[in-house]
Amino acid sequence: MAGQQTAIYRQMTRLAWRNVLRNWRHSLATILAIASGFIAVSLFDGFLEQLEYRNKDGYQTRAMLGHVLVQHKDAQYNSSEDQWLYAMTAQEQRFVEDFLQHDPDFLRRVRFLNISGMVNAGPYNTVFVGIGHDTKEGAEVRGARWSWHTVAGVPLEQYPNSSVTIGIALGKLIDCESTYQGPPFILDAGNYIAENRPFTCKYPRLTLSATTEASQVNAIDVPVSGIFDAGFREADKRAVRLSLADAQRLMDTDKISLLSVELKDERLRKGFIKRLKAAAEAAHLELDILPWQEHTLAAFLQGGLDVLHVFRDLFMTIVVTIGIMSVANTMMKAVNERIREIGTLRSLGFLRQHLVYMFSMEGLFLSLLACALGLVGTVILTVAIGMLRFKYRAGVLSAPIVLSVAWSWQAWILCTLVLMSLATGTAWFCSRRASRMVIADAMRHV
Repeated sequence: MAGQQTAIYRQMTRLAWRNVLRNWRHSLATILAIASGFIAVSLFDGFLEQLEYRNKDGYQTRAMLGHVLVQHKDAQYNSSEDQWLYAMTAQEQRFVEDFLQHDPDFLRRVRFLNISGMVNAGPYNTVFVGIGHDTKEGAEVRGARWSWHTVAGVPLEQYPNSSVTIGIALGKLIDCESTYQGPPFILDAGNYIAENRPFTCKYPRLTLSATTEASQVNAIDVPVSGIFDAGFREADKRAVRLSLADAQRLMDTDKISLLSVELKDERLRKGFIKRLKAAAEAAHLELDILPWQEHTLAAFLQGGLDVLHVFRDLFMTIVVTIGIMSVANTMMKAVNERIREIGTLRSLGFLRQHLVYMFSMEGLFLSLLACALGLVGTVILTVAIGMLRFKYRAGVLSAPIVLSVAWSWQAWILCTLVLMSLATGTAWFCSRRASRMVIADAMRHV
């Protein structure tokens, strides 16, 4: 009996496949609607995936934030009010350094000090906001891909003496600009070709002055070694970078604002944070230890991505609704046109569930064909977008970025499964009423 039922369902599957192929013209609009939805959702998800990768790369690697951030407790919320009250003291730094030296997952760390004040270049005076950081360790965190991070001149670690690098927009304010006229040097990933590109400064040395922890005014005089893109337009107008030693000399302090930790593997982060928190509590030190994604530095990024994910979910809902309506319209039309066929099959001994199964398989095959067509279209468009290299300005970014779409395998699989399930369920629902008709009534249907 079981073998007979299997043979029947196998035969109904073949009939469903034959009906889809024979009546493909009647289903063309549905196939195109589902395929278009598949393409739209896949490209949108691929764009989001690539955008998330770019931003993660920008914060974690280019900005040297590593995997874990360590700060004095509540510094991320209150340091703007009193930087020194919430800075990491020498004692806290020694504790963290000692812990890192003995932790098996630790790879390297970068220390940062927030700096701000006035920059003077000849007759030009303007406000600056920047950071001092460990240049050697910072270069190691950046790696080979981001080792050269200036659009003109050389990075701090490449300059033999104390120096400063400035943002592109700040350079324009003090008459310090790139004179490079060569071929494009920005690579697909957004990083730069390692080359000392020329720039000119009317006043090649800058005087940076700031208010120290003791409320005194201090100043240092340093040459400009390079010009960099700070990423955001407003930040670029004020951005400066110094070595940590020069920044501490300017601010007359041994404190730091932030310490980032790079681990041997990002997946080890949870255990590392747990161990460091326990050690800090045992030492009666108040420290915030958290992934960079949870820090306020990444709040703008996370908020923007959350909004885009909401749009993606809304977009997916619209696509699913259109797909359901298209499949329902096609299957209802197919069922109504084939009621006599249903009556004939019933008269030959096929049961209601056999007919419902046949129409459900038609919906499944219809969605499979549509998703296959959508996958081909997605691959073609993804390759075409990559070759065309469109550039766009993403909101507050200071420089345009190349539009790219990632190969979002997970989105393809998920989209296919969702559309297949919904198409099959819709076909099952539409065929139930017709399968319950009296055989004689179905045979007489016109």
